[in-house]
Amino acid sequence: MKRSASLWSLLKDNPRFAYYGRTIALSDIETDTAEILGSIASLLGASVAYYYPKYKADDLFAELKERGFSCDRHEHYWGGDAAYEASRQILEKHTLPDDLSIVALDQSSPTALVADVAALCQSCDVMPVPGAIMRGQARRGINLVAIDAAGVPVASASSFVMHHPSGPWPNDVFWGMLATREDRRGQKIGLILGANAIIHMWEKEAARGFMTGVRHDNPSSQALCRKLGVTDSDWIYASCINNEVLGRASVTK
Repeated sequence: MKRSASLWSLLKDNPRFAYYGRTIALSDIETDTAEILGSIASLLGASVAYYYPKYKADDLFAELKERGFSCDRHEHYWGGDAAYEASRQILEKHTLPDDLSIVALDQSSPTALVADVAALCQSCDVMPVPGAIMRGQARRGINLVAIDAAGVPVASASSFVMHHPSGPWPNDVFWGMLATREDRRGQKIGLILGANAIIHMWEKEAARGFMTGVRHDNPSSQALCRKLGVTDSDWIYASCINNEVLGRASVTK
């Protein structure tokens, strides 16, 4: 992620690319997709193409493998007006457990709280983003956290601006990083946080599309997304992975 932040400082004015704190992504699909993904993965260890048509995935992955890379995919879930309306209905119907309150991370949030939220995400197999992005400083957006009476985070949800305003998807935002502590699952906490994040981004940041990547074998995440009007699309997140660079990074970390 540190390498991605450095590369983003060079690419941020190019409308073909997107970024919300993880890797640099290609969001304008052309015939050079494999070449660009390979170049970025050679620098960072991994890259991803959003909005990649499902029917072309096999051909792209075959080309990337010929170039010596590994591949991965997430299904590209997306929601627009339906996500906003579903979120409003959810908040009219459901409330948080009485012992919880919602806070939004910002520049005044204690470092320990931000670190605890990142640790919560990791414990749920969700990759967090850098603290400056979680706080809504490096990218416009919001990281909502449900905390208990002791100030301990039990769930988190985020949404961030990610695309260039002159690119093909200026009003689509990342939405996700939904993580709930195991002992608090089943209480609709993630559903409520996710709905609040959608409403905030719609009303405060003019978001009109909410996108997230979901594994094809993750039915619980798929069900939660559908409840919020974020549904499977004709696209995938197509990932290109350079195992040599990633391995080198893990050794020298």
